[in-house]
Amino acid sequence: MATKINLDTSERVDITCRKGDTFSLRLNITNADDTVGFTAGDVFLMEVRNSDTGNLVANTSDPVVQFVIDVTADAADVTAKYIDLTLAATTMKTMPSGLYAYDIEQKSGAVVTTLIYGTVRVIEDVSETAA
Repeated sequence: MATKINLDTSERVDITCRKGDTFSLRLNITNADDTVGFTAGDVFLMEVRNSDTGNLVANTSDPVVQFVIDVTADAADVTAKYIDLTLAATTMKTMPSGLYAYDIEQKSGAVVTTLIYGTVRVIEDVSETAA
């Protein structure tokens, strides 16, 4: 007889990115039999926070600009079996460097599942690109 049940199927994946560079993360989302693991209309949310229960990481000069990515899958995403989570270089340039916590959730109808979680390290940029 089982004595434990673990409903957490998420995996830890730590991310390092550079301040000022485009943040681009492609997630292949498939089931164990390599079929597509999502449908058009599913929503994916990535939030980056100071800690697991901390505040969202935000631009210090304009706290409305946060390290949050929200993507709604469309038919092309489903056909390709992946979604892209992207923040423009201009947005990433405003994010403070540091070590943060994140997760990526998938909402399919009323079902919410955490896909991956871990740390995001934003390292300082050296070069200043032209605007």
